[in-house]
Amino acid sequence: MERHLFFHSQGQRVLGVLHTPESVPIRPGGLVFLHGWAGYRIGPHQMFTKMARRACEMGFHCLRFDFRGRGDSEGDAQRTTLSTMIQDARAAAEMLCAEAGLEHVALIGDCSGSEVAIGTGVGDERIDSLVLWSAPIVGGERAEADAAKRRGIYQSYVSKLFRRETWAKLVGGRLQTGMIMKALRRGGKGAGEQGADEDKDIDWRGRFVGFPGEVFFIYGGNDPTTGPALEHYEGLNRDAGRALNSHVVEGANHAFYSLAWEDEVMQTSLQWLGERYVARESG
Repeated sequence: MERHLFFHSQGQRVLGVLHTPESVPIRPGGLVFLHGWAGYRIGPHQMFTKMARRACEMGFHCLRFDFRGRGDSEGDAQRTTLSTMIQDARAAAEMLCAEAGLEHVALIGDCSGSEVAIGTGVGDERIDSLVLWSAPIVGGERAEADAAKRRGIYQSYVSKLFRRETWAKLVGGRLQTGMIMKALRRGGKGAGEQGADEDKDIDWRGRFVGFPGEVFFIYGGNDPTTGPALEHYEGLNRDAGRALNSHVVEGANHAFYSLAWEDEVMQTSLQWLGERYVARESG
């Protein structure tokens, strides 16, 4: 069963979709989905919607929602920061636990949503698992990963120069040159994604190392940021006394834009979560 609902974060209404399992044994952990900077509650190419439905069939209560300033939630898009997104994620975890009577929560973050998951995990003992898709580097030097992402953006646009459809769009006046120039200038980052002043006070390394639960990373094998990110998180996990749990989808890009790639991401995530939260009989 799926239903839309509102809950409050810092006095503003946040829209969510609650997935409630029926006629299956209930899992002791709920799943809260955290979309990326420019996304909303459906996730990249509806991956959050698809995965939440699969998870619900496995007995997981799931909550997808729009951060404030995004989708159908209240708030000013220009005032959204990682700090406000962390506030919203905490409110979402609280709401899901109260609504479903749960004591454990896993956060599933995509890209910037992974940063939010890391920032949210410490401080609420009910949050004991993080599943991070294409997580950017936090608590360390991002220059190498950002440079790799920028090179990937440049190479992508250079390759498009040799495609017939690109020139057809140019001649027909359908080529969005403004958006292309913005993407090249920002190196693939969205407006405001470079970081707000209030986000600079977050001890990212401390929050990751101090998280007492387990973390599972998924990256695309053809994402230029994968190598630097995995190397970085291997070191942070070592400092935290955890093994690095990770999976690389061979050939996949940053957003897993293929039915086979997205299916592998969802299946691998759900297998890991299923092992973490064993179903209990209802009643």
